[in-house]
Amino acid sequence: MTLHWKRLAALCFALTFTPGALSAQTPDFTPKQGIDPSLMAKARLGDAAAEFQLSVIYRKGLGVPKDQALSVSWLRKAAEQNIPNAQYNLGLCYELGQGIPQNDAQAAAWYAKAAQNGHPEAQRHLGIFYATCRGVQKDERQAFELLGASATGGEPFAQFELGRAYATGHHFKQDKAEAAIWYRKSADQGNADAQHNLGVIYENGDGIPKDLAQAVELYRKAADQGHAPSQFALGLAYAHGWGVAKDYTQAIIWYTKASEQGNTGAMDNLALLYAHGQGVPKDEAEAESWFLKAAEAGAVDAQFQIAMDYDGGYHGLKKDKALATAWFRKAAEQGYAPAQFDLAMEIHEQDDETYFWLSLAVPNLEGDFQKKAAFFRDVAAAALKPGQRTEIDARVNQWQTDHKNHQ
Repeated sequence: MTLHWKRLAALCFALTFTPGALSAQTPDFTPKQGIDPSLMAKARLGDAAAEFQLSVIYRKGLGVPKDQALSVSWLRKAAEQNIPNAQYNLGLCYELGQGIPQNDAQAAAWYAKAAQNGHPEAQRHLGIFYATCRGVQKDERQAFELLGASATGGEPFAQFELGRAYATGHHFKQDKAEAAIWYRKSADQGNADAQHNLGVIYENGDGIPKDLAQAVELYRKAADQGHAPSQFALGLAYAHGWGVAKDYTQAIIWYTKASEQGNTGAMDNLALLYAHGQGVPKDEAEAESWFLKAAEAGAVDAQFQIAMDYDGGYHGLKKDKALATAWFRKAAEQGYAPAQFDLAMEIHEQDDETYFWLSLAVPNLEGDFQKKAAFFRDVAAAALKPGQRTEIDARVNQWQTDHKNHQ
């Protein structure tokens, strides 16, 4: 598994590239209408702090009309005086094309200057550039060295990615205990992804002592920030009484929050609670609605459930063999062996397709279910014309190659 550099870059963009966004080290001051003459005088005499402050004023339009080009002009003056935060922000401007033509090479150059001066955010950004070959030659070793420096300097997103590197064993020897250390550093700064991943480590007791109560506490912190996977995990904890008293009402609340953000696992579990009347009055229509939403979002188990409901007329749905077949096919195409078997049974009159889907299903089924699938596969094979079986076997092999990550 590789580090999710594109995801990290997207996080950087979301947090630092919003309109008018500034580095955390922006000077604190209350703007007045117009430019303070004494500030302008200092800047014109080459005072780097005043130059940087002017760049902020023009960029944000604090008491003056916004002027990105003028902001960059003053920012460059401060950066050329070796002010790390100015160098970093100039790199951001080049990366964004904000107030200046977009130029990855120039962005990398200014990030490098700030990084050499120990600027953690610049180190992280430059690390991303080295990892993704933006403005510099790709160099994963250099990327990780910069990531490590940024993490050591206290940058929370770098700490999170370093934790994930240790957790997955990418570029480092896998070490869940070390992963937990870096996740903790990031989590303590409010990083929801780190809080969630650290919660998973505590839940599984992976590299550190298992502690469900601590896991729930971490999930709650991330869930309160709107982190959907943690909202789902918190719902599971309440539904099963893991590290917290069982409470279906609370499970419903957290499943709903996660479901509304598109978490298909939460949708599935929410549907089950409605179907069984746990925490809410039993409501088959509501259950089916959430199953359908999860299925339409690509959740294979929900697709299979919807298919079975249409096939048997369950949970308030009318029997519909065409819709059942369509949903069995969607789940089958994701490599779900039970769906492949049921699809074959729905289309059993098509010997070639029956043989194809059962050939895929048999290796991934067990016990009597596997024996039954093998029997019907062989029946279908016997009905094939000469040469058909060879062609379908080749198609099966190709499908397995193309879908190996789904097995």
